[in-house]
Amino acid sequence: MSTVRWRLADFLEERGFTAYALAKASDISRMNTIYRIARRGQEPTRVDLPTLATVLDGLRKLTGEPVDLTDVLEYLPGNPPEAQK
Repeated sequence: MSTVRWRLADFLEERGFTAYALAKASDISRMNTIYRIARRGQEPTRVDLPTLATVLDGLRKLTGEPVDLTDVLEYLPGNPPEAQK
């Protein structure tokens, strides 16, 4: 079975930023939302699209770089289609 996982913790670590810095840059009123998403191994399994957009906006503001969905979400394919036949 394929899965999609958050890579926000990896993204922040690779660039030397903290979840706290992202929460401040994102202007999210509930900082626990960012902390929960950025907690490696305990990330939420559902994505609220407005929250995702806020996270991406915050990352752009924090890093000064363009940030894409694939920077914070990763698709892990399950069995290849050939193996399912």
